[in-house]
Amino acid sequence: MVVPEQLTRYQIMDLLGAGGQGRTFRAVDRQTNREVAIKVLRLKDLDSDWKGFDLFERECATLAKLKHPGIPRFLDRYHVESTGEFFLVMELIDGQPLARHVRADATPLTDEQLVDILWKALDILGYLHGRTPPVVHRDVKPHNLLQRRDGSLALIDFGGVRASLDDTGGSTMIGTFGYMAPEQLHGEATPATDVYALAATIAALGTGTPADKLPHDGLRIALGETRLKRSRLRPVLDRMLEPVPSRRLQTAADVRRALMAAVHDNANANAGSAQATATPPRRDDALVERPEQAPAEIPNFARQIARAPAPFNIIVWIWAALVAGLFVILEVALLPAIYSVLASFSSKQQRANVRQDREKTIASIRAQRRTLQYVAARSHPLREENEKKALDRGDD
Repeated sequence: MVVPEQLTRYQIMDLLGAGGQGRTFRAVDRQTNREVAIKVLRLKDLDSDWKGFDLFERECATLAKLKHPGIPRFLDRYHVESTGEFFLVMELIDGQPLARHVRADATPLTDEQLVDILWKALDILGYLHGRTPPVVHRDVKPHNLLQRRDGSLALIDFGGVRASLDDTGGSTMIGTFGYMAPEQLHGEATPATDVYALAATIAALGTGTPADKLPHDGLRIALGETRLKRSRLRPVLDRMLEPVPSRRLQTAADVRRALMAAVHDNANANAGSAQATATPPRRDDALVERPEQAPAEIPNFARQIARAPAPFNIIVWIWAALVAGLFVILEVALLPAIYSVLASFSSKQQRANVRQDREKTIASIRAQRRTLQYVAARSHPLREENEKKALDRGDD
């Protein structure tokens, strides 16, 4: 009997999890002395249903073609004919599942935390959906999203993956109730299926409630009946959770564009919110502002630009509002994503420097964004002239 050399190379340590396509173990590679994850499928556990074997083979073939810091790296595969066991060796992701935030004693995540997770998950799905043909995970949920110590995210368990839009997966239902898009009940799956599952995941993290326990209005998750009803993410999440696939945001790239637009609209709304009051503030009230808008922190040149007379103030207002919106996107979405990728490619010693550089860069962008919002608020064309004069006297 021929024994694969891998049987002596890898030392099984402990069970990590079990599912319909086998069990996954933590193991040690004796050649490199590194920990790995090994998924084991036993043919005798499949009874007469070979669909599990097909899915296992598909997972091996798909992972072997993927290369992304948020996806476990394919390392090896082998089988033992005498026992009918098949092995998939892959990178062990050192992280905690986001499912820890979805339980009765957990504190729901804030909008800022949700945006960070959403953006990082979109980076992974964007890579999958952008391939030719697109790769559909089909089981995105808090349990399958691991957060490393440096904050980076990884998507695991590709046991239900569909690697082609014309993949003849039959009517097999893959996914987890609550996070499954309605079309998955019929065995259908497209990139929009992952979009739905990611939105359901964000909803669960934002409420601390499993998605299958969230209130529903027909087939739609009713975010308006949860603590997310006033979230700035709700408009985007509602579009991601559209029950009809053709009306839903179709890919991760579509969601990123919608998220950027929402952030930009929110920035413009914030810039003009100070104009909503019908009664001009007293001189004392004009100085009572949010910390980021305290006059002492605003450069003199910005105050001078904000005093531009009509009709030039309209140009200043449009310019400041647009650039402030771009800076919000940089601060909230792009820079965190970029530094997350940099950190994932850095050594442990370098990650501290990456985090420090990230904090400095984002702090600089934040200061410039606040200055621009200050200018936009004070150059608004509908601002009462006597309010502007009161603010000018308070600034000097």
